[in-house]
Amino acid sequence: MENRNYYEILGVSPKASLEDITAAKNALAKKYHPDANLKDGIDTTEQMQAILEAFSVLSDPARRADHDRQIAGRKGVIQTFDLHETADEEQGEEPVFVTYWKASNDLYDIITESDELYRIKNQTARLGQLAMQAIKHILILRESQIPEKYWHPDIMNWLLFRWFKNRNYTASYLVTLYDEYQKNEFGRLEKIRMQNKTLHYQRSVKKLLKY
Repeated sequence: MENRNYYEILGVSPKASLEDITAAKNALAKKYHPDANLKDGIDTTEQMQAILEAFSVLSDPARRADHDRQIAGRKGVIQTFDLHETADEEQGEEPVFVTYWKASNDLYDIITESDELYRIKNQTARLGQLAMQAIKHILILRESQIPEKYWHPDIMNWLLFRWFKNRNYTASYLVTLYDEYQKNEFGRLEKIRMQNKTLHYQRSVKKLLKY
């Protein structure tokens, strides 16, 4: 489906192995299989179809590669904001929303690396370095007055697009728009997935800062 990110549907990283993808699919299928929910009067057929579709694509190397290229293309559109605003900053203008967006993406890269390092022994020194790098981006995000639960790049990307349409929007108003969008447009599975993703991300940030 156009504009669907199958990694997000399964709640896995774009670098996830086939084993990780299969495990995520099985866990979600167990939870959202229609047979397990109809007894409670809840129809999860649509959610189950999305899970199976995501697994079908990501378990096939060729289809997964094509999907990755589509995602990269969508990210390329966002990157044009980065290049434009970098030029503005070099001319001495005040930081704008893209500054916060960049900080959120840089922080996400750091957290992704740290999550991998926790599985490896004797990485305390590197984790300490990452923690110091993370603080710089966290301070920028705190200046934006955007609450931590919105720092995940999936949400910041959405906020960036809305800001670009009207650069007079404040960060607090953008967050209000996102809450309304999530309330009206997200299905039950999407809300749960995003909530779990943001909670996990917040825990990862706090865990790294302990170093």
